[in-house]
Amino acid sequence: MPDATTTHSGRLPSLDILRGATVAMMILVNNPGSWSNVFGCLSHSAWNGCTPTDLVFPFFLFIVGASIRFAFRRYDWRLTRRTAARILRRGAAIWIVGIAISKFPYYDFIAGEWSSWHDVRIMGVLPRIALCYSIGALLCLGLRSGRRIALAALLLAAAYQTLVYALGDATLEGYFGSALDNAILGESHLYHGYRDAAGARVAFDPEGLAGTMTATVNVMLGYLAAMCMAGGSDGRLRMAAWGGTAIVAALALNGAIPINKPIWSASYALYTCGIAAVLWYWVSRLTDRDEGAGRVGNIFRVFGSNALFAYVLSTLIVKIVAQMRVWNGAHDALVSPYARWWEMLAAATTPRIGSLLAALSLVALCWAVTWPLYKKRIFIKL
Repeated sequence: MPDATTTHSGRLPSLDILRGATVAMMILVNNPGSWSNVFGCLSHSAWNGCTPTDLVFPFFLFIVGASIRFAFRRYDWRLTRRTAARILRRGAAIWIVGIAISKFPYYDFIAGEWSSWHDVRIMGVLPRIALCYSIGALLCLGLRSGRRIALAALLLAAAYQTLVYALGDATLEGYFGSALDNAILGESHLYHGYRDAAGARVAFDPEGLAGTMTATVNVMLGYLAAMCMAGGSDGRLRMAAWGGTAIVAALALNGAIPINKPIWSASYALYTCGIAAVLWYWVSRLTDRDEGAGRVGNIFRVFGSNALFAYVLSTLIVKIVAQMRVWNGAHDALVSPYARWWEMLAAATTPRIGSLLAALSLVALCWAVTWPLYKKRIFIKL
């Protein structure tokens, strides 16, 4: 296998494929035709547990960490004023884009009013990526040694889990991160999609500040995995070995520290990183030799080469379509084109299958827009 950092295209096929598949899954699970008609595997766990959907975001952060290793090769992986400024600028750009699209299109044509920024959600997917990227990159370049990075990642996970149980517990009501987010960000700027035991909506952000500690662990372990990949076949085997060990360790800890995405528990970070490392090992074995990705692999490379662009594009498309209305004769009402599209697909199949097909059609649309960029080797970076 060629050195993972020196393929003739300048990009590692397996990483692009893994990134592309992750982005495709992100678009798929975030945009069903109907939230009331979703297959269980395409939904998040209610609290403890891990469905395939719960693997998507941690996989992306793991890949962010791997990408940092390749991106900073030209700087000899050293933390200098130049590299630190580069990291902070990109982190800020990702955060700003995340905040900007959260309120897009700024004027609600259905309600006939401007969007209020008093309740803008400060955290979210892109803001968390921005924080984890910035913190993870600064730590990895600063620590340099693989052993120091691994130790720092484990200490960060252990410190976070200690805080969870020292300042509360791992339940929705007892999680200490909620109080922290309320105090720093304000209740109106948090996610309100979770419900307490009485069924009332509560201010709890699954992408909150405290959980960013362990989410950064995914970035750091992704960086370590990329270091292993540079070691050829032996390095790949080491990555697969520690990945398998992380999975076993997470499952062993699950009784005391439940695998939990909303609070991003330490066991969840280990579990998802372990699966990502093992999966990357197998994808690499199939695709990295002579860049033989194959047709299926190349489909995912289209997304992988412009990952954040594809994700932002999907969000903008959905928000724009949500402001449109078409006539639904069956219900004598006006609905969004996306809702009408789902109803047509559901009528031809079943509600759940129609919901899945609607999401797949959005994935296909985003792929069609991204494909010309891939063919012309245009890579849009935030």
